[in-house]
Amino acid sequence: MDYEKFLDRQFVMTDAGRIDRVRDLYTTFNPKVDLEALKSCGYLEALEEMMQPILDWRDDHSPEVIAYWAKLGMVKEFHGEDEPMSWTEYEMKTGYRWEDPERQGIQNRFKKWNSFVPVSAFKPENKDRKYPAVVVLHGGFNPISIIDGWGFPQEAARREWILIVPSIELDDIIDEILEEAKKLYPIDESRIYATGFSYGGFMSNFLGNKRPDVYAAVGPCGAPISNGYVDKAIGPEPQTPFDGIPRAIAMGTYMPIINVAGNLDGFRFPLYDYKDFRTGESGTKQLVDGINSWARVNKAKEISLDEVMALKTREDISDEEKHIGMPLEPDCRRTVVADGIVNYIGDLKSEDGIARVRIMCSMNMPHWPTPEMSRQVFEFFSHFKRDPVTKESIYIP
Repeated sequence: MDYEKFLDRQFVMTDAGRIDRVRDLYTTFNPKVDLEALKSCGYLEALEEMMQPILDWRDDHSPEVIAYWAKLGMVKEFHGEDEPMSWTEYEMKTGYRWEDPERQGIQNRFKKWNSFVPVSAFKPENKDRKYPAVVVLHGGFNPISIIDGWGFPQEAARREWILIVPSIELDDIIDEILEEAKKLYPIDESRIYATGFSYGGFMSNFLGNKRPDVYAAVGPCGAPISNGYVDKAIGPEPQTPFDGIPRAIAMGTYMPIINVAGNLDGFRFPLYDYKDFRTGESGTKQLVDGINSWARVNKAKEISLDEVMALKTREDISDEEKHIGMPLEPDCRRTVVADGIVNYIGDLKSEDGIARVRIMCSMNMPHWPTPEMSRQVFEFFSHFKRDPVTKESIYIP
């Protein structure tokens, strides 16, 4: 593999058409990445394979892209591209006002969404078969086409799951899209999940807090987990205010969550070393509060700030505790090496002994998805479903 040639390959990063190089992800945006280590461990080969659809073709509507997904056993289709989003009507209906003064929120002008559906779903012999569905949310300023290169559709193809990729990431708009998707495709309503990266990670966390009636599990990636509190829109992305009270608690149900990020993504790992980039002050308490919010939702033992901070000077701890930065029971930690990358995984178990809160730290990784991220997210999802009627969270061994 010609590493330098690969690193100089380009792709469309933003909806406004900004072009970035692969190299920028691992040098320009985060110079602390050890690029030579990524070359020697074999990771760049896996990255090239994951990103192929957005590196080889700029237009995700092209016949070549459709053929690429067909070869993997997926039918990619486009919806709502001629259905304008009226924010005036939305304000009249919801009372929520969203503005885009700098006109950067191009992806929010239409109610468009893409779908990836296994070829088998269209065969007559499978007319009674239902398929799990994952809502995948894009990052801030990103076009929804970028998800083609984030690994989620490839993992969905491997498992024969349906993928739904909306441009507007508000929960009620996604509801509308899901209802339309259910009419078009054989979706298993007990197995609908939400994940995303960066801003999409933040919003999948938000959906988990606000909509446990819809989703069986969520997987925020490239963003820390929190109680989802929102008091106003941030930048060009629309998001309705949320009081930060996880709805699963009132419903009396679990809401499983997996959180994946790189140790160099915002430098939040290890937890005890995290400093807010805006103030330079420790942000560890904020991260611990977010984890504990999800521990309460899933009836797991909370972690204390003192315990977390004490890990910094202890030498008798596991590699997972050291690099994630949180205390973990022996049966709640493991290390996975994939594509040459070391991934530390820590669990918080519910009172029934099931791991419903999972955190994964990928070493030497900046703010960009890895192939193992989607594998781990989908594997976690595969163990949970939600009764469409009672809304009970059901564990699948």
